[in-house]
Amino acid sequence: MLDRLLRRLGYVPASSLMPVDAASQVVVPSVAPHRHRASAFEFDRASLDALCYSYSDGDFSYLAVGRDDWAPLAVSGFSLVSQPQCRTWLNENLRSRVWVGTDALESWHAENRPVFAKVGARPDRQFVSPMNLTMVTDIGEDQVPLLEASEIAELFSLAWQRARVASPFFFLANSAQYAALLGHHALRFASEANEHALERAIDWLATWFEARGLAVDRKRLLINLPGYRALFHRAPAPL
Repeated sequence: MLDRLLRRLGYVPASSLMPVDAASQVVVPSVAPHRHRASAFEFDRASLDALCYSYSDGDFSYLAVGRDDWAPLAVSGFSLVSQPQCRTWLNENLRSRVWVGTDALESWHAENRPVFAKVGARPDRQFVSPMNLTMVTDIGEDQVPLLEASEIAELFSLAWQRARVASPFFFLANSAQYAALLGHHALRFASEANEHALERAIDWLATWFEARGLAVDRKRLLINLPGYRALFHRAPAPL
């Protein structure tokens, strides 16, 4: 009776303002698109190259871009600065292995951008004006630690793209003439030079990170970046 009278006067009992089942109202944090397959990835089955861990079970192909707190050295080189073209090149290289959706790539980049942004400190150095660049002839590889983040990123990214450029052409069969010209010494030397340049650029990149106090696993081409979160993905295996 009293409850009915209070309601007519505009009072609402506090108990009626609470959800019937408070536990059912708890919002479970959503998993970022690049982390959906994190718990299912089997590192023991995966092979590792300069970009990622990967394996296939026949039905699906699985990919992990590094491990948590350990980023691939090549990925780090592309990600040191917020350069849109470098990010595009990195995405294209990853998609050439296993097709990764845009949502997963964007959430992965967004989460790790602050991690890479912290790796920009450098020792003091002497700057050279563009007018005097031609006079600089005695600077060797021991100067690598003095490079700016943008400079080492450019040296690495361009070396990688030159050595890893993918042909847009597809042949079911090549002619004998094409095969002979493909093996011509001019093209062969260019390819070998690009591979050698990439080897040096990867070594410079490792040295650059080490000079900033970061541990680099040169055998596995991984760098210890606390806070780095790996990308995990699964896609249907190619037929």
